[in-house]
Amino acid sequence: MWARAFAWLLATGCIAQVQSAISPTPSGSGTLSCRQIVEQCDSGCNDPLCVRRCGDQGTPEAAQQHAALVDCAQRSGCTELDCIRSSCPAESTTCEGLPEPQTAPP
Repeated sequence: MWARAFAWLLATGCIAQVQSAISPTPSGSGTLSCRQIVEQCDSGCNDPLCVRRCGDQGTPEAAQQHAALVDCAQRSGCTELDCIRSSCPAESTTCEGLPEPQTAPP
């Protein structure tokens, strides 16, 4: 679901226009986690405005995480999940709800 939602969103090339047309800070008046926003809302969107509005279905924290993920993916030019995960590891990990990657001691 992640790949389909973000691939369509980012492939359209409209993110920059969307950002200037809407408030950069989602309200976060809902109850969903960031992962749930992506799985339950983003995956059903047919346009970039819809994806941006999906953040409002999350808690304030989840809405901020979702906005950060979408912004990073757009800045990185990602259209596929693997690109999003490699270019935006902190945002992706935070949104997906996975533990932070462990680094090996020097």
